[in-house]
Amino acid sequence: MDETTIPVLGKAIASIGDVTPTTEFLVNIFAVMISILAVVIWIKLYRKLYTKGMKESRAWTWLFIGVLGILLFNISSIYLIFSSDPVVQLMSVVGRTIVAISMTVGAYLLYSPMEEGKKYEFVPIKAVAEKRSYAKIRHRLDEGKTYLVNEERPTKSNEIFVDLVTHGINGLYITRQNPEQIRKAYDLERTPIIWLTREKTEEKSIEPTDLVELSHTMKEFIKEVGESVIMLDGLEYLIVQNGYKELLQFMQSLKDSISMSSSRLVVPLDPSTIDTQQLHLLKREMNVLKTEI
Repeated sequence: MDETTIPVLGKAIASIGDVTPTTEFLVNIFAVMISILAVVIWIKLYRKLYTKGMKESRAWTWLFIGVLGILLFNISSIYLIFSSDPVVQLMSVVGRTIVAISMTVGAYLLYSPMEEGKKYEFVPIKAVAEKRSYAKIRHRLDEGKTYLVNEERPTKSNEIFVDLVTHGINGLYITRQNPEQIRKAYDLERTPIIWLTREKTEEKSIEPTDLVELSHTMKEFIKEVGESVIMLDGLEYLIVQNGYKELLQFMQSLKDSISMSSSRLVVPLDPSTIDTQQLHLLKREMNVLKTEI
């Protein structure tokens, strides 16, 4: 490299930092637009999130505040291009501070449950075909549909489920009952069964308040297996454990996943366990299946 090259390189490097106010203004405008888009997307995401408890709900709120802080910081940067007003400078400092605090607190609240051994995961389910029956199939349910069966005990629902899984359709049984009792009662030797319980057990199980894990488990099963049928026995129990509003949101999301798949969902429900308005809302989300079919 000769002596004449060095000054040229020096000028080129110096020109990189020589940004005009107009260019800086346009860059900041672009940053603000991106920040507004982030806020909109975050609001849509937040409305679809399932939260397992107050701590997780607060975590997402703090992270959202961080997104708003970024927007505030970007807006203040535009003013700083043309003004040295101490108020504007303070606004920028406040924006950066909000981002730092909210992101730190939100991350801590969101991931601290992992220190207690609670991880965000789903129960892996391996689909295994049940022994095939040579009798004629009695119940045909449309793919992509969610069915509500009004009955005090899941007699007809179990009849439908067993009929389908013994005619070449993979099944997943989710229940409040001990899986061993279900296997013996309906001769289900291979069909995977998930127990909704807080107790530690050798059976595959999910805590009834963990709608996130339950949702992920069911959706992963639907995605991996293809044509299938899922029995969700224990809706009344889930309502008691989580509240009606949370359960309705869970069912609405699950219905959307079912509708885009080759699966079917059968949900028995004793109508006397919930009030009329709650029952009507559930009926609007599902196809009501008469017990005499």
